[in-house]
Order: sequence, then C-alpha cells, then structure tokens
Amino acid sequence: MPSEEAHPRATSLNRRSIVAVGIGNGLEFYDFAIFAALTPVISQLFFPSGDPLSSVLSTFAVFAVGFLMRPVGAIFFGRLADGRGRKIAMILAVTIMGVSTVLLGLLPVYAQIGIWAPVLLVIARMFQGLSVGGEFGTSATFLIEFAPSNRRGLYGAFAFFSATAGSVLGIFLVFVLNLLMSTDNINSWGWRIPFLLSFPLLVLGFYLRQRVAESPEFQEVKTEEARLKSPVLTVFKEHWRGILIVIGIVLGFATASATVQAFLPSYIRTVIGLSPRVTLGSVLIATTLAVFMVLAFGHLSDRYGTKPILVLASVLTVALPYPSLIIIGLGGFGSALLGQVILWTPVAAFGGAAPAAWAEMFPTRVRVSGFGIAYGFGTAIFAGSAPFVATWLIELTGNDVAPAWYMIAGGAVTLVVIITCVSGKFHSQKRTK
Repeated sequence: MPSEEAHPRATSLNRRSIVAVGIGNGLEFYDFAIFAALTPVISQLFFPSGDPLSSVLSTFAVFAVGFLMRPVGAIFFGRLADGRGRKIAMILAVTIMGVSTVLLGLLPVYAQIGIWAPVLLVIARMFQGLSVGGEFGTSATFLIEFAPSNRRGLYGAFAFFSATAGSVLGIFLVFVLNLLMSTDNINSWGWRIPFLLSFPLLVLGFYLRQRVAESPEFQEVKTEEARLKSPVLTVFKEHWRGILIVIGIVLGFATASATVQAFLPSYIRTVIGLSPRVTLGSVLIATTLAVFMVLAFGHLSDRYGTKPILVLASVLTVALPYPSLIIIGLGGFGSALLGQVILWTPVAAFGGAAPAAWAEMFPTRVRVSGFGIAYGFGTAIFAGSAPFVATWLIELTGNDVAPAWYMIAGGAVTLVVIITCVSGKFHSQKRTK
C-alpha cells in the first residue's frame, strides 16, 4: 500500500471516507442497539404472551432472522463491490438499511393486525440483515484499503468504533425516552421514535457516500483483465481456507459481542429485575467506554501485531464471562456497570484487531466477497443465535449464569484457531492483488 506521502490527497480523502463509512456503520448498529434495548417492549407488542420470557424468546428469534440474511447480503454486495467498486455497494447498503429501519418504526402491532404484525417485523429484519451483510465487509475493507501500511489496525478498528458509537446513540435515545415518557406512552407509540429518527442518518449517509472516492487498491485492480466475473465463486474455490479461518475467529467475537450488546440489556432488566432507567444507564456508560477501548486495541494491534491482540481477546472471552455474570447478578447499578465493562473488554479487543486480520486473508480483487461471506456466515450462526441460546440456557437450567458457557465455548474454539492457523504480524505481509 502506498504511504500517505505518496498520495497528496490522502489526508482529505481519508477524513471524508472515515466520516462516510462511520455514518453507515453507525446506522447499522444504531438499529442493533435500539432493537435490543426495546426488546421487552417489542416482545409484548408483537408477540403477546402471558410468559414474558417466552415473548422475549420470540423476539430474539426475529433478531436471529436478521443475522441469517447476512450471508445473502455478503454474497450480493461482495459481487457488487469486487466487480463494480466499494463505493456503489456502500451507497446501496446504507440506503436499504435506513429505509428498513424507518419502516420498522411504522409497523402496526399485533393488537392492530394480528399475526401479520410479526410477519412484517420479520420481513423488515430480513432486509436489515441483507444490508448489514453487505455493509460491514464493504466499509471495513474500504477503510483498510485507504490506510497507510502501518495503521491498518487503527483504520480497521474505526469500523467497529463507529458501529459502537451508533450503539451509544441508540441506547442514549431509548434512555431519554424512559426519562421523559411514561411506560404507557412508550408502549403505545414512544417506542417508534428511535426507529423513525434513523431517517436523518440515512440522508446524511447517502449524501456523504456519494462524495467519497473509490479505494486506491480497488482502483489498481479495476481493469477488466484484473477483475473477476465471479468473485464469489473464486473466493470459495481458491480461498476457502481463509473463509474457514475468519469464521473461526468470528466465532469467539460473535458469541461475546452479541451477548453483551443484544442479550444483556434484556437480561439485566428481565432476569436481574433492575428498572429500565437503571438498566439503560449502565448499558449506556459501558458502551461509551467500549467505543474508546476499540480504538485503543486497534492502535495496539499496529504496534505489537494482530495475532497477540487476537490471542488476548480469545483468552479474555474464556476467562471473563462467568465472573462478569456473577457480578451483574449481585444487583444494583454499580454491579451491572462493572460486569458489562468487563465483558466489553474482549469484544473491544476483537473489534480493534480483527478487521485488518480478516481483510488481509484475501487479495484485493476478492477481498469484500471473502471478508463479507466469512463474517456474514460467522455472525449468522453464532451472533444471531447468541441471545436466543443465552435465554434458552437460563430457561433450561434455571441458572442465571448459564449463558457464560456459550461465550466460554466460543472463545476456546477461537483461541485454538488463532494459535494454530493464524500467522504472526498481519501488517507485515505482502498484499497480493
């Protein structure tokens, strides 16, 4: 990759690209966060039941449907990004994502149209999953291809930084709703507000992404001779080992990140029994701290290498879930906050180091396809199922700490994959086209 000095426009292009990518990733995880934070409300509105835990399980099943669409999105957008460019794929992804989120806020509930309410909810989540499947692989690749060779970890980390910042915004809005509105008003119409407020983000993201330049590395391989007619088939045929390794790394990250982001808000409120305000307050502070931890780990991966940080993330995923859930189970704001910060640490370590590692598993001409497909399948299987499995484990065992074992198992498998299959410092590898 040429240095920043070799590209006079690098500084302005990088800043514009970072902002454009950040808006899209922020919108992606903004929806992720508000859906998780509003799960107790959505579950009763779309899946009314006498058993609150059963309603939550149904809502988490819908949550999983969105993840199952990610591989489809990765294949579609991977072909588009590797064939026609990263920019057009990012524009389309942010558009589908924003429109789907706004429409979700307009859906009628079960009391109004019966069974069609959850059906429409599932359809909206499917389109969101489709867009997310193309969004993250494309945007993270785009950032890394803009990065100087010695800062690819930090640039890749910004993909998760902006995504986590979107989560903070979503949680903050739901927190404000609970401060300003009564429970009855939130349940009747207030829950729609965070979804509808995604419209300004959609417009801003669309505008900014139209104005960015194509990534330098794609520009170098965009000739007809270098581009592939079927990048998806090529990546499965020639880079299947890279796909399997990335899925192995995603496993530990996905089980931990989906648990801490999607499961814990509902867990703290429904199982531990804290009030919505206390729950959302602790979630908001913990997620805000995680935003900065992601960038710190991205910087460390540039300094010490990607593999050591990934090993650390895996070890922490094995070591921390059980004591974290025990601390949260003590009850109270302080315990909830401390337990979440502890669990966020391995997630932030993965988020800071993994994107550059995943991107460098694949050459430029199939990079979005390889990255996106591996990440999409990994998150579909392990992240999409995490909240459901965690809730099911509690219902099955009667043990509130049982979800820890799912994260521990994921971290253990990922640790083995990293130690046995991942080479040393990624950033020193020669990047083939």
